[in-house]
Amino acid sequence: MAKRYTHFPNGVRSYGRDDRSEIKTGNYTVVINDDAGKTLIFQATATITLPSIAIGNTVTIVNDNPDGTLLTISPAALDGVSYIGSAADNKDLINTAATAKRGDYVTLASLDQTVAWQVVDIQGVWAKEA
Repeated sequence: MAKRYTHFPNGVRSYGRDDRSEIKTGNYTVVINDDAGKTLIFQATATITLPSIAIGNTVTIVNDNPDGTLLTISPAALDGVSYIGSAADNKDLINTAATAKRGDYVTLASLDQTVAWQVVDIQGVWAKEA
């Protein structure tokens, strides 16, 4: 399977014009076959549920809400999100209401392992669930 990458033709601030972007207005479950390589732009408080890891896939999640709007990224129960030295299973990555800014984003990739989604690009303050 070919690797898919998110492409920002005019820099990351152009995410609204990304040809593989989609607007989401509530909770959403990422589907690898449909969403790999896409930029998902959230315009509401939401929990984004990640599927089990399928090596070679990426997804970018953008907070396009007013400052202070919470986004939570929740991996599958047996997977984690590797960020700031931790990849504990079933722990969320959170763009907290206290620190969230419009335009915060994270790009996650399932590189060469099946243990955790890897943060490969990020903007803003994101916290790991304790």
